[in-house]
Amino acid sequence: MNGSTEIYKTLLANSTVTGYVTKKSTYPCISDSLMEPSTWGVADTTITLYRVSPLSYADEYIQANYTVNCRGAKQSTAEALAGYVATALNRRSSSGGAHFTCSIEPVITPVDSTDNFNVPVTVTVKGIK
Repeated sequence: MNGSTEIYKTLLANSTVTGYVTKKSTYPCISDSLMEPSTWGVADTTITLYRVSPLSYADEYIQANYTVNCRGAKQSTAEALAGYVATALNRRSSSGGAHFTCSIEPVITPVDSTDNFNVPVTVTVKGIK
């Protein structure tokens, strides 16, 4: 099992999350990658997620940590999205057998006009190897 895949599938199955993010050609702006696709803009409400724990961490502790970046043009939009993500994941299990716990991190403000607000959600995924 892959933790990021389990997070992605769980978020994609949550109608509150998918209803809040921007859609591009009917697909919600949720990506399992470090960088946003080039078609996403600063005005879009988006989610990217990636692993932040060491590669060997899952072998030793049967868990891994991920960051889910919740981005929006306004601080309130990014904060609301982070709340929806945490509600969808925290203390829940995925269909693949992973168990999630979450914490919402402080807002990261835009660097300039080409950036937007980001509220990271740290997700610990347990039950993976």
